[in-house]
Amino acid sequence: MHYALHEIFVTLQGEGRNTGKPCIFVRFSGCNLACPWCDTDFSVKMRLDEAQLLNEIAALGVKNVIFTGGEPLIQPGLTALAQALKAQGYWLGIETNGTIEPEAELRAALDYIATSPKLEAPLVLSRANEVRLVTAEGVTADWCRNVRAKVQAEDYYLSPCDCGGGLQVRPAIELLGELNADAPSPPWRLSLQTHKLAGIP
Repeated sequence: MHYALHEIFVTLQGEGRNTGKPCIFVRFSGCNLACPWCDTDFSVKMRLDEAQLLNEIAALGVKNVIFTGGEPLIQPGLTALAQALKAQGYWLGIETNGTIEPEAELRAALDYIATSPKLEAPLVLSRANEVRLVTAEGVTADWCRNVRAKVQAEDYYLSPCDCGGGLQVRPAIELLGELNADAPSPPWRLSLQTHKLAGIP
């Protein structure tokens, strides 16, 4: 079996609780959603079998790996890859849109799940370490509260939408204030795409 990939690269995590963490990002091709503001290219650039992919990751010399996309949970064989990496001592994270519940064996291999549910998309994921909601057009406080009620997490973030020529920070801050007026615990926090602000690839 071969994995459909767009790219594999080392950088600093730019969002959420792990901001600044050096990570190997394994960007899988394909997504089960088509968000109109999405700026990510997840077309197929390469196909590697498990041994080839493990070698590519090992050559980068970093022991933290994040599966991303697109939507990594639509990738066949992800559990086997995660288990192989875990056996080699890697810290493993995943970034998912929340439309798929990972199987138990995959959850057991993952150290961190970050989910970014999308407006009008089915929300299936029930537990994560952090929730990041992009404040795109149509996102309301009620929708954010509904996501929070469905997904149990330790951290909840709002991320400004990168649309209309730049990060839309003010609408995110205003929504943050509305949500935190209810004094939820933990509070909602702002998560900027710091890698873009700092010019980090």
